[in-house]
Amino acid sequence: MVDDSKKAKLELVQPPEDASDIAALWLDPALGDGLVNVHFHVVPVGKPRDFFRVNADPAYRRLCEIYTHKVEGQVDETNYIITKPMQGVIDEARRCTLVTCIYRDGSPRLWPLKLLRDGEKDYAAWITARSAAKTAMDKWVRLVWRRGVYDTRDAAPGYAPEPDWSKLPPFDELVRLAFGEHGIIRDREHRIVRDLFGMAPKQQSDDDTDALS
Repeated sequence: MVDDSKKAKLELVQPPEDASDIAALWLDPALGDGLVNVHFHVVPVGKPRDFFRVNADPAYRRLCEIYTHKVEGQVDETNYIITKPMQGVIDEARRCTLVTCIYRDGSPRLWPLKLLRDGEKDYAAWITARSAAKTAMDKWVRLVWRRGVYDTRDAAPGYAPEPDWSKLPPFDELVRLAFGEHGIIRDREHRIVRDLFGMAPKQQSDDDTDALS
């Protein structure tokens, strides 16, 4: 039989009251810890999917022409940026303002904001998307699609600090990472152009075959 003094030694020691919420002391690790340099390998292109900010610096946006390729039966889209010699060749391409967005964890995204052609009526979805981008220059917002237009939802206070834009590479580097070698349409030999105009697939040269082997 165990006496009362030995029972007391077997009781678990309770932590002090001020130590019971230690886990609640830490900030979201997605905000970064300042010890690691971020290296971006891929930059997505398209409308933001989460709370985001838009860089207000004109150096981080450009007017361009973009073709958005949609594959039947698939939700995802692929964007191609078009060089000046090919502008006006693809009717489905649109003039866009390509803006730089950033998420709370510091990861960037490029967002093409479509513009109307001369003599064309502007679409409510495009107008409200551009308006949302302007709003996101000053605060963290999320896109909300309602009845054919975009609205914004403000993040709660304390969601994230102001973005550190200085950690982003130059805009041209973001574009290179976003579109890569095959995401830029430079001539009519690009596979997307050949597909759009019903041209036969380009025949591989011996050099191309050797490179793939």
